[in-house]
Amino acid sequence: MESLDSGLWREARSLHEQLFVVNGLDASGLSEQVLRTLQAGGVHANMTTLRLEVGSAEHRFLHECRDRALKATSIAQIEAARRQGKLALIPCWQSVELGRGRLDELYGFQALGLRSSGLVYNLGNAVGSGCLDPQMGPLSHFGVEVVRTLQALRVVVDVGGHTSEATGFDAIEQTRGPVVCSHANPRALRDVRRNITDELIRAIARRGGVVGIPAFNFFLADQRSPGPKSAPLDEYLRHIDYVVRLVGDEHVGIGLDQIIGRRGVGAVDPAFFPADVYPQHKQDWIYVEHLDDFSGVPLITAGLMRLGYARERIERIMGLNWLRVWREVWGE
Repeated sequence: MESLDSGLWREARSLHEQLFVVNGLDASGLSEQVLRTLQAGGVHANMTTLRLEVGSAEHRFLHECRDRALKATSIAQIEAARRQGKLALIPCWQSVELGRGRLDELYGFQALGLRSSGLVYNLGNAVGSGCLDPQMGPLSHFGVEVVRTLQALRVVVDVGGHTSEATGFDAIEQTRGPVVCSHANPRALRDVRRNITDELIRAIARRGGVVGIPAFNFFLADQRSPGPKSAPLDEYLRHIDYVVRLVGDEHVGIGLDQIIGRRGVGAVDPAFFPADVYPQHKQDWIYVEHLDDFSGVPLITAGLMRLGYARERIERIMGLNWLRVWREVWGE
């Protein structure tokens, strides 16, 4: 982003400290580093991809850091966490991985904290098709049951992104109330299969949902040259502004899709991560400048201010839109 005027930066920092900041999707592993950068960035609630299993080490981590963070499964708990100066971590899935006939397991996962769920991760599963499948079809019969059960359990249905648009549109047809796309950029600005079309963005908005904008570099700009450089923060803001202009600021949020602690080195599996959609080496999975962790989140607020966004619009984009949808789906 172009250098900020010092006065604007002071004003932005002051505003950011007053916001209720919510990140709609995070794929990082739970760690001290993640907690530190969330706190440094002024994030209050983080939708976190967790392993919801009894034997998961994540339960122990949450217990050991309970003075700083807590697993939140309701709006009341999220608000209480903020009052107590703690981070609220909300469990989610990026895809539903149940064998056929195991639908009842969703009740157990909901009891363990599941509050939002994607449907398919890139390649098809028993629920439907993924964004990288050569033949993109609708929900399976089992997928219809899954979506209806998620709604009955008051779990947010997350369409688009990794899920194919055919399955995403079908899920919208099979649901009532808000649906979301937690982390995808507009395909109109960056034409890769992992991003979503204006038509799907409009369909989510018509249902009162939210599209979260990720900061993953390759979904915003083509940087396949050796030693790729991070796209400027202005490019990330351009994607936010595009969706706002398309459907209104009530339907846009941040969904940074960080992978802190999971990035690694070496080649990726080209079946799940083909070269036209993802860099082929993990070390090239980089993020927009200043957003390689959460400490740069205040710069999003500053950037929106520089674009002329009023306080009320910034409040919605930076967190209130997510809270509105979660309150409608979960209740209090």
